[in-house]
Amino acid sequence: MRAYYRNEPLEVPCVWNLRRKHFRVLLLNGRFLKLNKFRNRIGLKDLCSLSAKYAPIHVYFSVLNWLFPERVGKKYKANRAVPLSGEYVCDVDSHNILIPHNHNRSRPICSQCLLNSKLLTMHICEAIEENYSKIQIVFSGRRGFHAHVLDFNLRDWTYYNERDPIKSHEVARFKYSKMLAGRCDGFNRAHFILASDPMRIVSVPYSLNAATGLACIPIGDRKALERLTIDSLIKNASLLSFNLETKTALDLLQTHPEPSEPTQISWCRGGR
Repeated sequence: MRAYYRNEPLEVPCVWNLRRKHFRVLLLNGRFLKLNKFRNRIGLKDLCSLSAKYAPIHVYFSVLNWLFPERVGKKYKANRAVPLSGEYVCDVDSHNILIPHNHNRSRPICSQCLLNSKLLTMHICEAIEENYSKIQIVFSGRRGFHAHVLDFNLRDWTYYNERDPIKSHEVARFKYSKMLAGRCDGFNRAHFILASDPMRIVSVPYSLNAATGLACIPIGDRKALERLTIDSLIKNASLLSFNLETKTALDLLQTHPEPSEPTQISWCRGGR
């Protein structure tokens, strides 16, 4: 992990304002470490140096933008950090859908599972596009994708409470998640709760998923994801980790041909 962050500097797209983000890393001992206690405002250079120093399993940032990111802590105290705006993020994983296939449990990545996640992500993004247009899809580095709705606005779903802005963000996300769950598939209870949580954190684009050795690469919008094959996705995510002395997904794909799209899909209905 340390070699990756030393040799491959992060290039997070400018659509994310990193200096307004709260950062945490998951260490090898299973503990979370708050990076903003070392720097009030963290930029790309700071993020790379801190990631190389601590060699984390995962690098995360907040979905909300904060006036004082260094003050972010427990939810009941978070208003001290003054939440500003923030994207809505929908997690899409293969275990949200029921599509029979030959799943290879001996490998960290099943290409057919990833294809199923891709199809479900496109399905959910089509529903999101009825309300919003700025969507950035990021590969999670393992089983699925994160759909970032960058132009999400809480005032589209509730009023802004100056005394409790965190609650306003939470109510807006809950209402939007409920609407999406009623119009498209893939929202089980766990993912519904996660999408509604304004205090959640999500993988930083181009950070490394230690479980697979793959980078969490940004893909673009729904049409960009539609054009991307699973083989190309995994190869692109592996390019950044060639110098690591670990087995990457490129090795795993040697016995995994490009999957075919299922002829019949049974989506798992929302769990709320």
